[in-house]
Amino acid sequence: MAEIEKEMTVQNVEGPRKGGGMRVILMLIIAGLIIAVGVFTLKFLMSNKVEAKKVDVEAYVPTVKVVAATKVNVTPRLELEGVVSPAKRTVLISEVSGAVVEISSRLEVGNVLEKDEVILRINDADYRTQLASVESSLADAELVLAQEKARAAQSTRDWKKLGNGKPATELVRRLPQIKSASARITAAKAAIAKAKRDVAKTVVRAPYRCLVEAKNIEEGAYVAARTQIAAVYSDADFEVRLPVSLDEVGVLPAGNGLNAEVKFSTLMGGVKYRWNGRVDRFEGGIDTKTFSMVLMAKVAPNESQDGFVYPPKGLFLKGEMQGEELIDVIQIPRVARREGDSVWLLTEKNKLSIIKVNVVYEDRDYFYVQEEIKAGDKVIMSPIAIPLNKMDLVEDVKSLKKEM
Repeated sequence: MAEIEKEMTVQNVEGPRKGGGMRVILMLIIAGLIIAVGVFTLKFLMSNKVEAKKVDVEAYVPTVKVVAATKVNVTPRLELEGVVSPAKRTVLISEVSGAVVEISSRLEVGNVLEKDEVILRINDADYRTQLASVESSLADAELVLAQEKARAAQSTRDWKKLGNGKPATELVRRLPQIKSASARITAAKAAIAKAKRDVAKTVVRAPYRCLVEAKNIEEGAYVAARTQIAAVYSDADFEVRLPVSLDEVGVLPAGNGLNAEVKFSTLMGGVKYRWNGRVDRFEGGIDTKTFSMVLMAKVAPNESQDGFVYPPKGLFLKGEMQGEELIDVIQIPRVARREGDSVWLLTEKNKLSIIKVNVVYEDRDYFYVQEEIKAGDKVIMSPIAIPLNKMDLVEDVKSLKKEM
């Protein structure tokens, strides 16, 4: 039994060894076939390769339309705008205190008040009493002065009899007493003047012909000194604040536009209203928020149009003013203005030249420069995707003739 088991064990060991060898041989054969196919394919592709044909590509040169720069004289037209405001505005206050006994029925917002028209009365009984009191003090002071002068005359006569020829002193002539009495008279007169002014201040009047802007008091109220009664403004004195950009300051008429005429207009209810104005003053300084300077223009009445001889307060107006004439400036269409205030020129050798310019004025169709470009220079009107200085270009000759 032992010998039979040993023989079976030997057979089982040899069997697996023979099966594993066959698998290795089979894998080597497959690998060899794959390599052979790969080599064959590679040789086939190399022997039948496609050669790329070389094609010469022509460089793209943009064709551009140009216009000849021209030298002109131009009078700038400044388009301005602003809001109407009264040139004179006053807040009426009470200079004395007391109960309000009368208010004018015309003291209502929007009403017109004539100059010196009474608009309010304050009870003046206490102030008239004070006036009577100081008038009494004046009478007493005048009496004292008269008495002192009489005593001085008597004292002087007595001194001449008893003074043994010596000069009379100031006390003998009662000069200090007379001076004191005179001072009391002066003080009493000043007190009377003040009392009269206080009585007059119990009546509040319109300072000029004006429109009522605000009413702050009612009849029966008690007012203290410096209480605001109303706000009024002139009905015939209006002005407009006109901001001017720093670019436009250089073309203002001589003297920063002072006394220059301004034509105002606005549209209300489908009707166009017009007024003339004139620059009255230059406000000075620069508004850092808008980088502009401000002109103040007075508005003249327009008697020919119904309803609005003067523009209403708060109305938005458009203004137009002629600037100083510009001599021998170069005129260029606005479409040719490029980013960064530059202009593209076509040189004699058909190259692009990018020129930085200083724009002195522009309107709806053109802008104007002075030094950087000469008359006759070819200004490029067409867009260029990627503009490069000295790049080659082709001129559209027909466009130049058409523009000329």
